[in-house]
Amino acid sequence: MAKVKICGLKNPDDIKCVNTLSPDFAGFVMFFEKSHRNISPEKAQKLLSALDPKIKSVAVTVSPTKEQLEQIHTLGFDYVQIHGKISEKLLSECKTPVIRAINVSGIESIGDIENLDNVKGILFDSAVPGSGKSFEWSMLEKLPKNQKMLFLAGGLTADNVAKAVAQVRPLAVDVSSGVELADKSGKDFELVRAFIENARNSK
Repeated sequence: MAKVKICGLKNPDDIKCVNTLSPDFAGFVMFFEKSHRNISPEKAQKLLSALDPKIKSVAVTVSPTKEQLEQIHTLGFDYVQIHGKISEKLLSECKTPVIRAINVSGIESIGDIENLDNVKGILFDSAVPGSGKSFEWSMLEKLPKNQKMLFLAGGLTADNVAKAVAQVRPLAVDVSSGVELADKSGKDFELVRAFIENARNSK
């Protein structure tokens, strides 16, 4: 059964939503002001304190600095999901387990995932993360199997997540824009519920 990560949580209503529906992971965008889902460390602390401890918390960031990674660790996140660039040295020094995001634009951009020694998981996303756009999942069928956690993201919705799980067989599926309210003010309870049900019931 696929696990589920609901990403881009930013207010108390979002926390109530996931606490009720119990996804496996909850993602919070930090240190990336270009995103309307970005929250401050102070807000993250408040939201984390209200999050059901059975749900694993994930700080989502782009090309983080050493100081930002230390702040994420201090806040007590279970994982940090890193997009963009990061040095091998900084990656190896990170105290929080890392999920490395790879933005897929073609099979060549995936690279050799066996070389990602300092990460616990790998998340495959579309070329523009958070855009709601998908990519050709068949690209992932060529990947070597290893022991890292595999997350699938990019354009997933309640309507297509079962197909994605059946085709890719990831450990977990990740959604943000696909379960947002129309005004982007937060998560839509019914969309989150349907997404989780369809992901977990996929054959």
